[in-house]
Amino acid sequence: MHPPGKFHALLATARIANVPSVLSNIGVGVLLGSGLQGGPLRWPWWLLLAGVMFYIAGNFFNDWMDRHWDRHYRPERALPRALFTPNSYLLTALMLSLAALSLTAIYGLQPLIIALVLVGLIILYTRIHKTTPQAVIPMGMCRGTLPVLGYLAVQPELTLTMWIPALALMLYVIALSCSARGESRGDLATGEKLPARMLLIFSGILAAVYPMMQNPALGWIGLIAFLAWMALSLTKYRHPIPAHVSALLAGIPLVDWAFLFPLALIRVLEGVVPIDGPVFYTGLLLSPACFVTGRVLQRVAPAT
Repeated sequence: MHPPGKFHALLATARIANVPSVLSNIGVGVLLGSGLQGGPLRWPWWLLLAGVMFYIAGNFFNDWMDRHWDRHYRPERALPRALFTPNSYLLTALMLSLAALSLTAIYGLQPLIIALVLVGLIILYTRIHKTTPQAVIPMGMCRGTLPVLGYLAVQPELTLTMWIPALALMLYVIALSCSARGESRGDLATGEKLPARMLLIFSGILAAVYPMMQNPALGWIGLIAFLAWMALSLTKYRHPIPAHVSALLAGIPLVDWAFLFPLALIRVLEGVVPIDGPVFYTGLLLSPACFVTGRVLQRVAPAT
């Protein structure tokens, strides 16, 4: 039975369950660029909104591009059900993208350049993702730009450290996307399973590398939740494939947490960050809150 109503269809198109993970990704860059360096925590609120708009725009563009394919393989989606016109989806994607670029420009030229790269990656992925397995690379790069955007909104120059959570996110989403490609087939090809699983685990370990270099005794602590969720995703939520992909999507903020939480704790022990201040509490709670919220929203609308 198709889910009723246009509003639910729009939530499904927007992949509303994945929006909290976007906030977590940007938040990593914001905290690393401001509060975790000992200064005040500065939230670029318009950029957070822009990040969400970029993500939703990409989903509308994706569904517009896939409308003929979806007619056969995802008939529950809005365009195959003729709930909206294809042109309305394309127009929505364009308007959201332009509005998000305008909001990003508030924070300077460098964030705007990264945002333009993000839009280009969205277009590239959408154009090629049904034609080549290599499309998972621009998909992963889309996610990797989000912490970079957050960092550049509060700092004028990138550091090598900033690339660690960005690369970890990129690799995780590449592995996740390999799993998602099996959704329409009903299962993953045997040759895809082990490399995808290894890359999932490696991405979380990579996120924890910098905190472990800072403090080997504490740097691994953020991996506990990540590895526990990966274990559930690969066992309890292994089948069916849509449930597996949804579990992996919900786990995106836990990649951030593997980096963010131990680093916040280390900064407290170093005396850089007060334990009763907003920086530590944000590092402790932001990513888990986005994980839980995303998982709850998956009950409202599908994550894929």
